[in-house]
Amino acid sequence: MSTTSPKTPVQSARLFTIRLWQAAPEAAFAPEWRGKVQSLPDGEAYYFRDWSGLIQRLETMLTTLDECTKEGNNGIT
Repeated sequence: MSTTSPKTPVQSARLFTIRLWQAAPEAAFAPEWRGKVQSLPDGEAYYFRDWSGLIQRLETMLTTLDECTKEGNNGIT
């Protein structure tokens, strides 16, 4: 009887930190949320002011990391 397990695809993981803070309101305007997304362990970081900015930065960072991984350096420069 064979006890081989089915092959599962190798999954790569990416680790990011996301920091959010509330900017001080100017005049009578509502407070604005801002943030920073940082890739670990390489430290690449981007700042954003809205959710679409966060999504755009994450997509850019993931694309860059995927390209580096395909080139053989595991996404670390």
